[in-house]
Amino acid sequence: MNRELWKNRTFTNENPINYPCPKCSVGFLTPKKPIVTEITPSGTEMEYFGYPNGIEHIFSGTLICKNKDCKELVSISGQCLRDIQSGKELPSGEMVEHRFSTYYPKFFFPNLKIIALPKEVSENVAEQINLSFSHYYNDLSSCANRIRNGIELILDDLNAPKWRKTNAGNKQVFKILHNRIEHYGKRNKNMADHLLALKIIGNEGSHIGLVKSDDILDAYEILEQLIEFTYIKKKERITELVKEILSRKKPRSKE
Repeated sequence: MNRELWKNRTFTNENPINYPCPKCSVGFLTPKKPIVTEITPSGTEMEYFGYPNGIEHIFSGTLICKNKDCKELVSISGQCLRDIQSGKELPSGEMVEHRFSTYYPKFFFPNLKIIALPKEVSENVAEQINLSFSHYYNDLSSCANRIRNGIELILDDLNAPKWRKTNAGNKQVFKILHNRIEHYGKRNKNMADHLLALKIIGNEGSHIGLVKSDDILDAYEILEQLIEFTYIKKKERITELVKEILSRKKPRSKE
């Protein structure tokens, strides 16, 4: 995951962000036509009084993938502060006024992909993670909650028990996600640690305003590795390849 790319949730007219295409993951998105902005009633009032820190607008536009074999279209919309005043001093000592606009995207459709979702990821897990992506720019609490939902579904894919036997031999269903993860940790502590870290961040989504974008990016980095462990198992596959080649004492293509 390119953390620096996703850390900045705004862009300016002078420094647009090269968002990766959510379809091909190879090309970058660029405006198909100039982005359209429209002043809001609050912005009209700001303009009247000469507010220097940006005049409020809303914006919308269509982005297109620069990969000629893809050309996926993505709609974008959000808030924009236009004509932000900034001054700088020239070497001659003269002060020059500079104006720029900052864009705060709120919605992308189809949603951007902050981490890769390989085809091996189950459909219901991918759905929850995609929904979390769709909330990243407009509602971090909902974003965290969707990640938490994804954890429960990943546990299902790991065949983690949903209940345990008590000392009395009775069946006790796990009503709390934490207990289910801890119980699974007896089988695989490393995986359980990843899941617990994600659960802690996901729980913050239940408390309005407490979860921060850096927390969400932490979760995505952990989730990226968890997906690798759960669905790709690259490390185990390569280890098996090494063992097979060593035992055969020749490449696998050789009979």
